[in-house]
Amino acid sequence: PIGLSVLMAGAVKATGNALALYLVVPLTAVAVVIATYLGAVWLLPASAPWKRVLGIGAACIVLGSTLFFTYSVAQPMREIPALLFFLVAAFLVIKTKQWYWLALAGVLFGYSVAIRETNFILIIPLVLYGLRGKWLAFSVGALIMYSPFLWQAAQITQHKEVFREKDITTIAITSNIDHIQSFSVSNLWNNQGKFKPGVGGLNQYWSVAKQFSVWPLFLLSIVVGLIYLWKHQRPLFYLFSSWIAVVVVLFAAWINPYPRYILPILPVLAWLSVFGAMTLWQWLSSQLKLKRWTSLSLAGLLALSFIASYQPVFASRQEYLATGTPQDRELTKTDLTTIQSAIATVQADSVTTGQPPLLLMLGETKGGLAETIMTHTTIQTIRFPNKDKEQPPLDQLLAYLDHLDETYTLYLWYDPSVTADEQRFYNQSILTPITTLATSFKPEISILRYATPTTD
Repeated sequence: PIGLSVLMAGAVKATGNALALYLVVPLTAVAVVIATYLGAVWLLPASAPWKRVLGIGAACIVLGSTLFFTYSVAQPMREIPALLFFLVAAFLVIKTKQWYWLALAGVLFGYSVAIRETNFILIIPLVLYGLRGKWLAFSVGALIMYSPFLWQAAQITQHKEVFREKDITTIAITSNIDHIQSFSVSNLWNNQGKFKPGVGGLNQYWSVAKQFSVWPLFLLSIVVGLIYLWKHQRPLFYLFSSWIAVVVVLFAAWINPYPRYILPILPVLAWLSVFGAMTLWQWLSSQLKLKRWTSLSLAGLLALSFIASYQPVFASRQEYLATGTPQDRELTKTDLTTIQSAIATVQADSVTTGQPPLLLMLGETKGGLAETIMTHTTIQTIRFPNKDKEQPPLDQLLAYLDHLDETYTLYLWYDPSVTADEQRFYNQSILTPITTLATSFKPEISILRYATPTTD
């Protein structure tokens, strides 16, 4: 799906600045925090003053989540923009009855799916809550929005490009629909993918959910909130519980249960937690027959425990924003300028060979950085296989590079973090140093021209 790419391209077009694309995910993350506050105000069954307090608490839980922060700033991914569009669509479905607002909800839901196609599963909680009587306008809006993206996906599927025989793989482009083959009930308890094999999706996501918040009462309050809604607000219980269940079960059944996949449930858990804490306070005050000031003191203790839990988190965030120290393979603007300068040197060298350059990336920085280089320069990149089971025999790899050498001048991106297989390949290669660079994430990076070994 290209929904996020369209947003990024739109940001660049609107501002005339290529770096504007990096603002899209952080800004949508800010909007998700605001939407979490509004969701508490609009959905939770509490008096008006308490709704605002609960909204602030829920927003703090989302903002204070390390996972949410990581995929908002350090490693921006499409889950958060997709979540924003779904949240707004859900609010419109829940709060309105006019056909034009429902059509807009469908448009927003369709775009959410266009960003992350698995968000389609979130139609289930909307249907359970009340979409059944509003489906026509919603469906029309969703189809109008999603049809162009569906057409684009069909075009890609119809134009698969098969590599030539000398290449290592067979298919250049595969449809996301092929991922369905990776889903299995057995993955719930014993997944066998490349990410945490054998842990099981349910066990993995239980661990992730426990880390969503540093507040000790987070999980207990969620349970209390669900119990209250089951007894007194059954439609809201169905909405929240199905929202959580469909996301967790879907991705727990996939072969690779990455933590970011369940980010769509974070606002729901935040709402349930703050509401459950309020319910727990009210229940204790009633059962213990506490006087007004004693009851308010208990509420104050709950609030203080919440603030004390998050104080180190937000202090760390403040320090991070103040110092600008990169984390989790982040790039600084200086890093980007340094990389662009190094690539310009490579491209100038390739002019002397009469062939376009192709950069083969080695080392742990190749993940994600290859795409960044292609975004901000005109050079093409490929990555050395990372996993042991993906390693081709050396003679097959050399044959592949020989084939590429007929069309391109090959260059190696090398840093000391290379794997044993990468180092072995590096040691056996004929290389000419072209340039070196130092970045905030790797102080020693070399780019070298590769020459195909000659045979007698």
